[in-house]
Amino acid sequence: MSDFGSLLTASITPFDAQGVLNTDTLWRLCRKLVHDKSEGLVLTGTTGESPNLSVKDREIIYSTAIDAVGDKAKIIAGTGTYSTSESIEITKMADSLGVNGIMIVTPYYSRPSQYGILRHFEEISKITDLPIMAYNIPGRTSTLIELETLQTLVDDIGIHSIKDAVGDFEFSKKQLELLEDKVDIYSGNDNQTYDFVTNGGIGVVSVASHVVGNEISEMISCAQNNEFDKAQEINNQLTNLFEAIFEEPSPGPIKKILSESWEEVGEPLLPITQISPELANKIRGFYKKIKEN
Repeated sequence: MSDFGSLLTASITPFDAQGVLNTDTLWRLCRKLVHDKSEGLVLTGTTGESPNLSVKDREIIYSTAIDAVGDKAKIIAGTGTYSTSESIEITKMADSLGVNGIMIVTPYYSRPSQYGILRHFEEISKITDLPIMAYNIPGRTSTLIELETLQTLVDDIGIHSIKDAVGDFEFSKKQLELLEDKVDIYSGNDNQTYDFVTNGGIGVVSVASHVVGNEISEMISCAQNNEFDKAQEINNQLTNLFEAIFEEPSPGPIKKILSESWEEVGEPLLPITQISPELANKIRGFYKKIKEN
């Protein structure tokens, strides 16, 4: 099984002042993230503002990322949408460009049955040999991929990994007990990374790693080496930032601190808006405290 690594970044999509995709900044961002210990980049997902991206935008994003990092990191393309046929076409395009894997989110808005979810993944899997990451995020899709369905996705469809952004660690613990020996399971929430990697998860698909990738990488490494006290200490230092970057709709908060600490990446496209000055000050303070330690 292909290994995506333990620290993956759910990359933002940079835009210029007119809301146009900024490929130069994206190219530099991909290299920055890899420099900061990301082993893989997950593109055109939730954090990448996928609903606002055209198919042409996606093609440019995947090509730019591949050019930027070469074989230094895995490129996972978020090709899933609410439409099975559209997801198939985007997956074909991403596959032809040479990405290393695809991420399929539970179809949103349509709220399919569990059988509908299985058929969605099955039809996409028929047209690609790329490893598939299933993205379970009921807070945004309104539909949970249930444990029995996940087991069928692993056993019968052969998915490679799961990004668990369910937000209920009791569910996640059952999932880890059931499937950790069969599939790579990632936390989809930064604030649960420590819990995942100390209970059998492989790592995280992170948003915070845009600005604290080295710290998250060290935390995961410590946990994997049974240095739990050190891992817990790092996690405690990062917890306030983890919580703050989701106090207002993502990716507004992470884009703000990334623009201030690295390079201008633009504001989110509507309907996501720039964050409040109060939250910006809070995040700025948490980030500064982490970097001063």
